[in-house]
Amino acid sequence: MQKKCDVEQKLPGINRRHFLKIFAATAGVLAGGRLLQQQQRLSTVQETRLLMGTVINLALFSEDEREGQRAMAATFAEMERLIRLFDHRLVTGPLGQLNRQGALAAAPPELVVLLEEAIAYGELTQGAFDVTVRPLLHVGAQDRDATAVPVDYRAIELTGSHVRLAHPGMSITLDGIAKGRVVDGASTMLRQWGYQHVLVEAGGDLMARGQRDGLNPWRVGIPSPRPRRGSARDLLARLAVTEQALATSGDYMNSFTDDYSAHHIVDPRSRRSPAELASVTVTAPTATVADALSTAVMVLGVDDGLSLLERLPHVAGLLVTKQMEISRSHSMIVDPL
Repeated sequence: MQKKCDVEQKLPGINRRHFLKIFAATAGVLAGGRLLQQQQRLSTVQETRLLMGTVINLALFSEDEREGQRAMAATFAEMERLIRLFDHRLVTGPLGQLNRQGALAAAPPELVVLLEEAIAYGELTQGAFDVTVRPLLHVGAQDRDATAVPVDYRAIELTGSHVRLAHPGMSITLDGIAKGRVVDGASTMLRQWGYQHVLVEAGGDLMARGQRDGLNPWRVGIPSPRPRRGSARDLLARLAVTEQALATSGDYMNSFTDDYSAHHIVDPRSRRSPAELASVTVTAPTATVADALSTAVMVLGVDDGLSLLERLPHVAGLLVTKQMEISRSHSMIVDPL
């Protein structure tokens, strides 16, 4: 039997897309605010790794450099573990096996939970968010013979640790939700190591905990999906965030055409890339929630997307159309640039 959960009720407590880079530093992204309050001399610990063909950077400030290095190693290990569970590109991983075989007898608990949440977002958005769109991405954005490809999140069957795809040819991508889950996992690991004031960022998804200096909230810039020529960091707005996650989805992140009409986000209903929005930024209690909702709102468009965000607790959004018109939910508070 397919399991479902009530996202609107569960949303504030949920603890759970390519994975890009993770930045962590005070001047950059991550800090132990407790140590900053003590005004002790801190060492900067930094490391860069290549995972899945992508550069990941992690840095932290610590009064004990060796402890910082151990915390960093543990955090990278946790990210790598979660990536192995959620990446559909890894044919030997559990999701790769599920896609290849159509069933998985003993799915890892983390994968089962994330699939449950993905199904719940499918229900919440009436199919605008659907992790079974992977076959559409495989056949290509311009191949409109894809109408025969089975896409239906309701055909994901979960029975305990057993997962089954009910239709032949079905397959799953978690790229619209899993990056957020990895960010949440990294943030949790750093907290377990005693870093209470942290910001973990991964290519548009982030989780901010505590304050950037023990006193003030983190400040995050929302980039323009159409930056002015010669401007690498053209910002639309800034946000002050603490104990909050943020995710941005956009047509510019992986576009197949110069006019951004075809890109990596696909509307499961029309089987085409959504045509109205250029980017969506969502704030939410966790990066998993923000990631899923930013993807879903890209598909829903301005009116339906804002309607969804307005009825969810502890959630806000900023939407940018392809004509660079900006809309935001009532609870989205932006700072002047």
